Amino acid sequence: MALTVQAILQEHFEAFAETHPLADYQLEAARQLRDCRTAAMGGHWRSCPEGHVHTPQHNSCHHRSCSLCAALARERWLDAWKERLLDCPHSHSVLTTPQELIPLWRYNKKPFAGLLFHAATDTLRELLADAKYLGALPGLLAGLHTWGQQEQIHIHLHVLITWGGLNAEGQWVEPKRRCLLPRKVLMEKFRGKFLAYLRKALEKGKLVLPPDLSPEQAQSLLNRLGRQVWNVKIFDPYEHGRGVATYLARYLKGGPLSHGRLVDCRDGVVRFWYCDNRDQDEEEGGGRRKILALPVDEFLSRLLEHVPPPGLQTVRSYGLYASSKRPQRGLVRAHLGQAEEPAQPPKLTCRELCERLGIEVQRTCPVCGAPLVAHGRFPRGRYSRRDQPSPPPLPPRDEEPEPLAQPPPRQAA
Repeated sequence: MALTVQAILQEHFEAFAETHPLADYQLEAARQLRDCRTAAMGGHWRSCPEGHVHTPQHNSCHHRSCSLCAALARERWLDAWKERLLDCPHSHSVLTTPQELIPLWRYNKKPFAGLLFHAATDTLRELLADAKYLGALPGLLAGLHTWGQQEQIHIHLHVLITWGGLNAEGQWVEPKRRCLLPRKVLMEKFRGKFLAYLRKALEKGKLVLPPDLSPEQAQSLLNRLGRQVWNVKIFDPYEHGRGVATYLARYLKGGPLSHGRLVDCRDGVVRFWYCDNRDQDEEEGGGRRKILALPVDEFLSRLLEHVPPPGLQTVRSYGLYASSKRPQRGLVRAHLGQAEEPAQPPKLTCRELCERLGIEVQRTCPVCGAPLVAHGRFPRGRYSRRDQPSPPPLPPRDEEPEPLAQPPPRQAA
């Protein structure tokens, strides 16, 4: 059986939690990921009406960091955004914060993320409002990523930007240059805005300083960072925005590490592969694949570091892509010859997702072919599947089946 993050948590989390302090939301996330789709979450039975088959169906945790639960929410989000995206080229920008700000991030994840989103999008909107570059309002879709290839903290934003915008006269205009914005200009303005927002938040007492950082040291750090070159990129336009949106969707839910990257876990060491972008593979393109070995405690520390605190929205839209700008998007779509935006895109169902992914789900009895009936809730428990109680008898066919247990509430994206 393939190794999973869940299997690592099931084997090692209890010992890890005894020796490593964690926030309540990190503890809850680890337990949800560990118990997802196991007897610990409770569930119900699916039975053949003739008694041939009785299969327990365990509840999902629906946590946004759970890779087992991510597929449906991710595909629904992506389907909705494919309907909203304008049919024009898009540019892609990556704005990265310096590593020196990691301690401040750890103590202020929600306000830090809010200031980062505001600084990045305010920078882009102000520059693109300048007639020298665009002179119009673009559409922006921004996603927060907090990890790098080795699961270390690497706080950066990916921003999808329409290759054009709506000017004050309600006309669609396109950039005047091949490069949407000069990288140095973008970097300097973003750097200045973000540092100014951090200073203001510190002065108003809206940020918590780490214990080893005094207010004077914090101001000195921000001054020093204002003289450094920050890692900011802006790429040539893509023919459409669907590719970058698909890239963002991978990070919306499911946590920082997919099961396919895990190699093994033995002797207290977890091994997984990553792409080293500093060592380019000229034949294959992109970074070379390498194996990283981490002690299991370090692996779990890195993994849980990236669990977003409750209420932190990691993907946000601005400009023409803001929810309130639907009428303006309608003008642009008419100009581009694009169909009207659906009022409410149909939601993907679990069955449709399984068909899309080529996953076979048993819905009928393998013996007689009768549709399986869902019934008989069973509570949460630490017992194994082997120790579960026998399924209750099916209700008479002229009675309504017992309502199934509701899954835990979904967490905000």
